[in-house]
Amino acid sequence: MSVSEHAGKNRMKAGWNNARARVVADFRDFRFTWGGFFKWTGITLLAFLVAAIITLYFLDWNQMRGPIGRYLSNRTGREVRIDGNLSVKLFSWQPSVDVGQVFIGNPGWVGTPQAAKFTHARVEARLVPLIFGDVILPLVRIDEPELLVVRDADGHTNWDSKGGQNPNEAFKLPPIRRFIVNNGHVEIRDAVRKLHFTGTVSSTEEAGSKRASFALTGDGTLNKNKFLANVQGGPLLNVDESKPYNFTADVHAGDTHAVVNGAITQPFHLDRFTASINVSGPDLSDLYFLTGLVLPKTPTYHMTVAVQREGSFYRLTDINAMLGSTDLAGNLTVDASNKVPALAGKVASRSLNFADLGPMIGGGKAQPVASTHLLPDTALHTERLKQTNAEVDYSAASIKSQDFPLTSLDAHISVKDAVLNLKPLSFGFTHGKLSGSLKVDARKEVPVTSVDARLTDLKAESFIKGTDKPIQGTLEARAVLTGSGNSVHKVASTANGTFTAVVPQGGMRHSLAEWLGIDVLKALSLNLGDDNSNTQLRCAVAGFGVKNGLMTSQTFVLDTEPVRVDGSGKINLADETLDLRLQGAPKHFQIVRLRAPITVKGSLAHPAIGVDAGQAIAQGGIALALGFINPLAAVLAFVDPGLAKDANCGPLLADAKAKGAPVKASAVRNAPAPRK
Repeated sequence: MSVSEHAGKNRMKAGWNNARARVVADFRDFRFTWGGFFKWTGITLLAFLVAAIITLYFLDWNQMRGPIGRYLSNRTGREVRIDGNLSVKLFSWQPSVDVGQVFIGNPGWVGTPQAAKFTHARVEARLVPLIFGDVILPLVRIDEPELLVVRDADGHTNWDSKGGQNPNEAFKLPPIRRFIVNNGHVEIRDAVRKLHFTGTVSSTEEAGSKRASFALTGDGTLNKNKFLANVQGGPLLNVDESKPYNFTADVHAGDTHAVVNGAITQPFHLDRFTASINVSGPDLSDLYFLTGLVLPKTPTYHMTVAVQREGSFYRLTDINAMLGSTDLAGNLTVDASNKVPALAGKVASRSLNFADLGPMIGGGKAQPVASTHLLPDTALHTERLKQTNAEVDYSAASIKSQDFPLTSLDAHISVKDAVLNLKPLSFGFTHGKLSGSLKVDARKEVPVTSVDARLTDLKAESFIKGTDKPIQGTLEARAVLTGSGNSVHKVASTANGTFTAVVPQGGMRHSLAEWLGIDVLKALSLNLGDDNSNTQLRCAVAGFGVKNGLMTSQTFVLDTEPVRVDGSGKINLADETLDLRLQGAPKHFQIVRLRAPITVKGSLAHPAIGVDAGQAIAQGGIALALGFINPLAAVLAFVDPGLAKDANCGPLLADAKAKGAPVKASAVRNAPAPRK
């Protein structure tokens, strides 16, 4: 090593030692101060901010299409892809985003890959409000959007977020000053509502005008019926968030027609609106496919109603409807905050036509084909009970009925978790009342129906038209039955339980009593003599056990002063046939009496009353044989000494009361005792 090299090395070493000494001295003399901390922190942040601004200013946003698409795909759980140009202008008082060829995919279960796409969109925002967290959009423009909305039978939609959401929740948009949609298309496939709809959407400015309008028109099918919709909105140019946004809608779904005039009270908050609705159709239950609410089957109807929505809460006020010839008025609310909406309120009728209740239980005008059954066999949509909960009071001030002397109706209708309860349920008669409860449990595939009905203080003569009343008395009855099936007929065909009917005391036309005992001479003499006198009906009790739709008599006694009648037989609710026998026994001497029971056979709709010919023929054969011995002796075959005993009415009524018949204790105490 030369002298010069050695000297240079020494100088470098000395310089390094001096630098290290200065650094050590600086750290030894360093003092922390908050002023210095904030100063250098601010400088650092400012440097990062300047670097970010420079980066964003010169950034080629097209290079960010992939990362943005992957980020949105991860957040939404579906494929999001930007295939067109992406341009972002941030450094403006009105920042904007232009994006082209956007694709949004469906979840895998849908089967169709595309949920939405559009060729171009532009969104502008105001900078100052945005800084303070208030989003105001001066312009939203979407060109050629295509939107697909799918809901399966379980209520899942292709637009559910990862965590799911309430399907009744409405969209909330920020205020938009100009909203332009060019050549939009929407398709809806809803398995719950059985809706398939294809429509066009547009919101364009008119040439040479500053006004714009919104329109959604289209057609499709709803529950296999033709569906047409035409929704028109007011101008979407310079919409004022503080003023209502008016819209109209005209909807046809088969024979159902609805006209809506409404206003979104807070524009772009689609969960806040008011509307007046005028709707008519053949059956109110068809509105299920439009509204999601389970409503009863009805005859042809026309209804007007005012609707107000606040979030997930609806108010239906000023309901004014005619269902067939029955009027209906009241107020209801709908809480749609949960998956199953809840209906509540009160409705009433001034006059109810009883025939209008037929479609509700599967009978009347709503039956699509003629039925051979008296009990309606039309399938009821009990599965819809899973779609709505309800607590509704209904009353009818008066009732028009050709068959029953009804005067009023009061019912509380409760639906919760697919179980329908009508409790209390009360029909008023001119004299008496039918009260009780009805329960339909639709939680299983085959619904189960339970009925507990009581007839109290009902005048039997009320059911006999005209002024001639051959029977008088107070009828008390109770039916406790449970059956399964989705129609009234099927429930009756599988019913199990009991039925008991009682007339504690009353009166009966004397001639009718003699006919029951088949005292031919006495009955004919009373009829030919126009004798309308009554005899005492001491008591009448009929009790049936019901198993698998077959009613079998357990007690059947009708006791009058001249005749005691004992009955037996069966009523088959499955094929709706009767096979009853009434055997009358006289309590006084009769010269000409047929010892043949009266039969009641045939169908429930058309029963046939007759006499058992076999026993009458046998009695005639005996008379013929006696006639060979002595012609006068033939009469002996038709003579009855009249040894029948009075029924012990007290124990009979007490037993009926023990089985659930609403017999008053006083009626049991005052029942006539057998004569000695």
